[in-house]
Amino acid sequence: MKKTLSILLIVAMLLSTVLVGCSKAENSSSNGNTTSGKSAVNANINLQGYPIVKNKITVKMMGAKHPIHGNWSDMVFFKEMEKLTNINFKFDTPAWDAFEEKKNLAFSSGDLPDVFFGGLLTKQQEVKYGSQGILIPLEDYINKYCPNIQDMFSKNPNVKKSVTAPDGHIYALPNITTAPLAMTSAMWMNKKWLDKFGITDNQLPTNVDDLYKLFIKMKNEDPNGNGKKDEIPYSMNDKGEGFYYFLPAFGPYSRGIYADKSGKIKYGFMEDNTKEFLKWCNKLWKEGLVDPDAFTQQYNDMAAKGSDNLIGAAVHAIPQLIYGVTDPQVAATYPALPAQSSSVNPTQQVARSSGITTGTFAVTNKCKNVIEMMRWVDYLYSKEGSLLIHYGPEGNLWKYNDKKMRVYIQPTDGRNVEEKRGGEITPDCGLPLPKWVRPDTETSWDDAQQQTRAKQTDEKLWPYAVLPLPDIYFTVEEQDQVDVLNTDIEKYISENGAKFITGDTPIENFDEFRNTLKKMGIEKLIGLYQTAYDRWKK
Repeated sequence: MKKTLSILLIVAMLLSTVLVGCSKAENSSSNGNTTSGKSAVNANINLQGYPIVKNKITVKMMGAKHPIHGNWSDMVFFKEMEKLTNINFKFDTPAWDAFEEKKNLAFSSGDLPDVFFGGLLTKQQEVKYGSQGILIPLEDYINKYCPNIQDMFSKNPNVKKSVTAPDGHIYALPNITTAPLAMTSAMWMNKKWLDKFGITDNQLPTNVDDLYKLFIKMKNEDPNGNGKKDEIPYSMNDKGEGFYYFLPAFGPYSRGIYADKSGKIKYGFMEDNTKEFLKWCNKLWKEGLVDPDAFTQQYNDMAAKGSDNLIGAAVHAIPQLIYGVTDPQVAATYPALPAQSSSVNPTQQVARSSGITTGTFAVTNKCKNVIEMMRWVDYLYSKEGSLLIHYGPEGNLWKYNDKKMRVYIQPTDGRNVEEKRGGEITPDCGLPLPKWVRPDTETSWDDAQQQTRAKQTDEKLWPYAVLPLPDIYFTVEEQDQVDVLNTDIEKYISENGAKFITGDTPIENFDEFRNTLKKMGIEKLIGLYQTAYDRWKK
């Protein structure tokens, strides 16, 4: 009997030790990789209020370093967030041009960061690496620890379904804006040249045929006054993509996939009116109305030409980035071109974005501080956090004036505001990062150019803006098929679209070009998108 009792006591003691050990293990980490959102919370975490952790932690972060960025470790945004949250970072920021390669290498080697921040994750990567357990599902964490993201989903129903993969999981968080001026691109016209011609803002063309005439005028009448025929009516620095800014004026919303007003999926290069668009572009090219370096130059090349008063029009966020203007009062006088129409499409149209950029923040299965990082990123979806990541704290780039509106603090070292913002304040300049930008974040500025930009967007662009396609996901099987089809189709279209524009391929070959696309499976591709789009709508 005594022997039996002794054995039972030993077993009980062993069980007690195991249970205590398990309890300690559960409470030692907030990692919920195996069952999203169900991890125990360690004593270092504050689930409400700040700092997020009592004792400082370091998390490994990977993101793309835009050419305009300074070192992330020196940026005001991260320093302010560290003060608020007690979380700092070990940064891995490959250069913009090399980032995709470095990111793919990280996935294939398993040498991953804890989090991707500005990771430029594609939907394909989200689905692929989410289904493999490399990117962890975030929805349970959102429901438990992220009130600001919940509020964003509640007030913007399309956002949640646009970041939810077909398996029902959310593997990455978006950048969203509900401000019209951030959802449309504007073509800024050279105010100095318009003044030479006596053309006022309300006299700018709304039809591409009239715009062509204005470009001819810019080319031939020496508006920069240097006695040389060196004017470039229209410039761009995006490998020729700037031509497609005008495609909606001819009917198709996009050169690629788009959904028309009836919900039917179409492909821009398969539409008859795209042929008319290419003819118009070729006319601009042949007559020297477009920058001859349009397909090859970088942004700095274009900006140098703009600063030398050689450019008449270009698409960019603000005219300061085209014309070398530093004074906001002067920049406010540069008008935006209205949405355009054409002889084959009498309705003014300009493409807009959904306001959603997916894949900006994700947590990998390497992360041992998931709850902490979800609380950290949730702050960026608050009104205060969104302002902080977008423009930095008061006193660096901006301040409140006596009207309780924000005003820029102009740099004194020759840089413009954007160069300072991206150079030392925040990586949010040039790189989509997780945040929710409300309209007043963009419009509550006592800044002449910002107010003008908002007004011109509201009047000239937003009423005519069309959304080519909402953000949709494919299943793994669908994605495999889309990838196979898209790889060859997009390459073929990119090469031949440029050749049609330059005249290297005659426009008479357009029907043959479309027949080749059919043989390459473009109709099957359209069908796959139709299935995914119909699923999104439901």
